[in-house]
Amino acid sequence: MKDVSIVLCPFNNNEHFKRVFHHIITRTHYDFSKVEIIVVDNNTEPVLKKDIATFVADNAAIVDVTYIENNNVGQLAQATNRAIEVAQSKWFVYLCATDTYIYDPQWLVYLTENLSDSDREEGYRIAGTITPWPNYLQDESKHYHIQGAVFIAFTEYMKTNPYSPEYPFDYCDVIHSAKCLEQGFKIKHLPRIISHMGEASREWHEGARRSKEFLIAHVHGLHSYP
Repeated sequence: MKDVSIVLCPFNNNEHFKRVFHHIITRTHYDFSKVEIIVVDNNTEPVLKKDIATFVADNAAIVDVTYIENNNVGQLAQATNRAIEVAQSKWFVYLCATDTYIYDPQWLVYLTENLSDSDREEGYRIAGTITPWPNYLQDESKHYHIQGAVFIAFTEYMKTNPYSPEYPFDYCDVIHSAKCLEQGFKIKHLPRIISHMGEASREWHEGARRSKEFLIAHVHGLHSYP
């Protein structure tokens, strides 16, 4: 069994996906014999699927990588569930395949060290950026969630709590966190990562790159910065 399954779900964003994949294999200080990357190809166009499959095959000697075609069935929720089904690891790490940017190679060590066995004993199951949400989908005690673009969870937990097909894209992370809380589990905020739905300016990006306040980030627009 691996330590970590890193999940990417490309959909009409092949070049951005390749950049994120390249970040993972070049900006990660971790024993890659203990890591698997699961690529769930959500593309529907044959030429795009062939491009992803070829890219994955070309990188198979660098890291253990699994390629799955999903054809955008059930959108993002079902694509993630496909990865959950095959993951063979202790930790499940999801990264947005467009706007994830790795600033520091210790990012994966940080994630795994901060969702530890002791955290599990304390009831934590998912960790990342906790975001408030004006969530009319659940009662008032569930008005916050782990933002779904970058997060870590225990794989065993994910296997027993896949994403709901009722929310194939919008709110899928909100509902997932709400159900975690409803079961009496906890979600954990990790201050050195950020997953945000806003737009990243060049000034913000350059400041984050200099300061290393965040080891890894998702903010819309980060795909455009070197």
